[in-house]
Amino acid sequence: MKKRMRIEVFVLLLAWAPGLAAQTQQPLSLREAVNQALARNPALQASKDQAEASRARVGEARAGWFPRLDVSQGFTRGNNPVYVFGSLLAQRQFTAEDFNLSRLNSPTPLDNFQTQVSGQMSLFDSGRTHLREKGAKQMATAADYETAQARQDLILRVVRAYYGVIVAQEDLKAAEQALDSAKSNEQRVRTMEKAGLVVTSDLLSAEVFRAQMQDREIRAKNAVEVARLNLGREMGFAPGAMPDVTGKLEQPTAIARGVDEWEKTAMAERPALRAAEMQDKAAGDNRKLAKADFGPQIGLFGNYERDAETMGGPSGTNWVAGARLDLNIFSGGAQRSRLAEATAQKLQAEHQLAWLRSGIDLEVRQAFLDAQAAAQRAAAARDSVNQASESLRIIQNRYQAGLVTITELLRAQTSQLDARTGYLAALHDWQVARAQLERAAGQLTMQSDLLNQGGTQ
Repeated sequence: MKKRMRIEVFVLLLAWAPGLAAQTQQPLSLREAVNQALARNPALQASKDQAEASRARVGEARAGWFPRLDVSQGFTRGNNPVYVFGSLLAQRQFTAEDFNLSRLNSPTPLDNFQTQVSGQMSLFDSGRTHLREKGAKQMATAADYETAQARQDLILRVVRAYYGVIVAQEDLKAAEQALDSAKSNEQRVRTMEKAGLVVTSDLLSAEVFRAQMQDREIRAKNAVEVARLNLGREMGFAPGAMPDVTGKLEQPTAIARGVDEWEKTAMAERPALRAAEMQDKAAGDNRKLAKADFGPQIGLFGNYERDAETMGGPSGTNWVAGARLDLNIFSGGAQRSRLAEATAQKLQAEHQLAWLRSGIDLEVRQAFLDAQAAAQRAAAARDSVNQASESLRIIQNRYQAGLVTITELLRAQTSQLDARTGYLAALHDWQVARAQLERAAGQLTMQSDLLNQGGTQ
C-alpha cells in the first residue's frame, strides 16, 4: 500500500511540474536583466577585485609609519677558528682553556643555535611614506571610479543586448508572417495558373519568393538564438540557461535636456573622467616621491640575540641599538632617471586626461545626435509601414484582377517586410542611443528611468 501511494504521489508531481514551472517562469524585464548582470558578470567582478587590490595597497603603504619587528632562528655548525671563537664568546661559554693555541688553531666543530629579535623604525624619510600612502589612496579611489564606469559600461551592453533580443524576436515574427503570406500567395497563384488566369512564370516567381522568405525566416531564427546567447553571456548565464525575454520597444520621446547640459553633466559625473583625474593627481605625487629620494632618511634600529650550543642549553644574550642616517651621494644617475620617468608619466597623465575630456564631449554629442536621428527615423519608418501595408493590399487586389504583374506584387511584399524591419531597427537604435547618452554623461545607473521601461507587455 505504501509503495503504491509513493508511486501515485510521484505521478502527481510529474503532472504538476510543467504547470508549476510555467507559474514560476517570469518574463525577464530590462531592470531584472541588469540586476542579474551586475551580480553575475565575471568581467565586472574582476573590476571589483582590482579595486579591492588597490585598497589593500593603501594598507601596505601605511605600514611605513609603524615600526618593523622580525624574529629569526638559525643554526650553524663548523670548525672555522674565527667562527668557533666568536660563537663561544656569544654563548658566554669561553674559558681559559680555549686560549690554548692548539684549540685556537684547530678547534673542534661547534654548534650554535642563534635566535634574533630585530626592530627598526623610521623617524624621518623626507616625506616618502606620506607620499606613498597618499598616492595609494588616490589610486584606490581611481579604481573605485573605474569599477563604477565598468558598471555603467555593463548596463549599456545589457541594454543593447536586451533590445537586440526583442528586435530579433520581432524580426522573426515578421519573417514568419512574410513566409505565411508567401505560401498563401504561392497557393493562390498555383490555383490561378491551373485555371489559366496566369502564366507559369508567375508561379515560378511565387515559388522563388517563398524560398527567399523561408531563407529569411531561417536567418531570423538564428539571429534570435545569437542575440539570446549574447545577452546570456552579459548576465553570466551558461548557454541554454537564459530565461525568456518578453519586453517591448518604447516609442521615441523628446530628450528633455539640451546637448550643452548633457555635456556639463558628463564633465561632472562621468566615472572614467573622475578616475583619470585621480590618476593624474597620483602621477603628480609620484613625481614628488621621486624628488624625495634625494632627501635623507633617519631611523632607529635594535637587535636582541641569544646564542646556545643546544636549543635549551646554556646560552649567552646580547643586544645592540642605535640610530642611522642615510643620504645617497651617488648612484650612477638612477635617482635622476626615476625623476625624469615620473615627470614624463605626469605629463602623460595630463595629456590622457585632456584627450579623455575631448572624447567624452564627442561621445555626448554623438549619442545626442544619434538619439534624435533614431527618433526621426522611427517616425518616418512608422509611416512607411502603414503605407507599405496599404500599398500591398491595393496591389494584391490589382494582381487578382490582372492589372499588375507578379513582379510588382512580390516587390510590394518585400517592401512591407523591409519597412517593418527598418522600423524595429530604428526603435532599437533609439533605445540604445538613450542608454549611450546616459552612459556618456555618467548617469546610466540603477536609478535611471531607462531601466524602469522595457517591461513585459
